Amino acid sequence: MDRVTVNDDYLGGGYGVVGETEREAIHLVAQKEGILLDPVYTGRAMGGLIDLIRWGAFTRQHTILFWHTGGMPALWAYGEQIR
Repeated sequence: MDRVTVNDDYLGGGYGVVGETEREAIHLVAQKEGILLDPVYTGRAMGGLIDLIRWGAFTRQHTILFWHTGGMPALWAYGEQIR
């Protein structure tokens, strides 16, 4: 049976609050993959995924779907907080 797991452990400081988790994910994914993430949704979600990977939450047998929902224009509105 297939299942979907939802994890809400990475809510951060609240909506639109950029923390180190988001900041690191935005920089890492841009540098390594050339993909831009916004700090409100995709940056936070990717930060949580990266943390879970680092903690060994997944094995090679797991299938992981990261759904990039866009929001890239928001990246420019948070320029000072992301640097």
